[in-house]
Amino acid sequence: MLDTYQDLVASIEDYLERADLLDRIGTFVRLAELRLSRRLGLAENEVQARLDLVAGRAPLPDDYAAVRGVTGARGWDLEYVPPHVFLGAYGRGFGLRRLGQADGYDDVRDGVGGIDGGGRPRWYTILGSIPLDDIDVDVSVWPNGLNQPFLLTAPAGTGQISLLYRQGIPSLGPTRASNWLLARNPDLYLYASLLEAEPFLENDRRVSLWQSMLETAISDVTSLDRESRWGRARMRSFEPTP
Repeated sequence: MLDTYQDLVASIEDYLERADLLDRIGTFVRLAELRLSRRLGLAENEVQARLDLVAGRAPLPDDYAAVRGVTGARGWDLEYVPPHVFLGAYGRGFGLRRLGQADGYDDVRDGVGGIDGGGRPRWYTILGSIPLDDIDVDVSVWPNGLNQPFLLTAPAGTGQISLLYRQGIPSLGPTRASNWLLARNPDLYLYASLLEAEPFLENDRRVSLWQSMLETAISDVTSLDRESRWGRARMRSFEPTP
């Protein structure tokens, strides 16, 4: 059985026929988690969180990987705006401004301003998880730092919003025996970990085997996830057809 991290480590040792890699196996597992986090977009790793807005900003959860949608307290959808557009229009309200620009931004401080002058958040962006070189703004006065991704809304305000997001894979280890992926798809963990181990062992002939096994497993899991969420329904167009 592959129910726990210890079970996974023991299975990796068995497949590799090595009992001297205990210190390395944790690295193989972590690299596997990073690889799988980039590949998997399943129902199991989509979660919802309530974010508390303070002056239009809220830090994203530690396990945040990608946004799926943002809704307000009463269920209205917020529209995503790219960071450079958002900051160009609303940056002044957050102490951020585009370099070389004169005044004239909408002031959205304390929930005032925005395109329609209302206080209800209508737009959002995510800042901090993108390369700052891609944004021509002065971030020296950013009060919360940029080490953790933040969600910003406009108009800015307080209260709660709902974030539907794709979470990363919580890292297994001595202090976390299992997670959602190991519980549902332990074969993915095993194949991905072995794929990371073989190059280290200079056993290149086995790399293609575990790569093939992993790709097949990912394809199967993804197909099953798609069918469980949407069934066999066909795409239907509600637009007029010629």
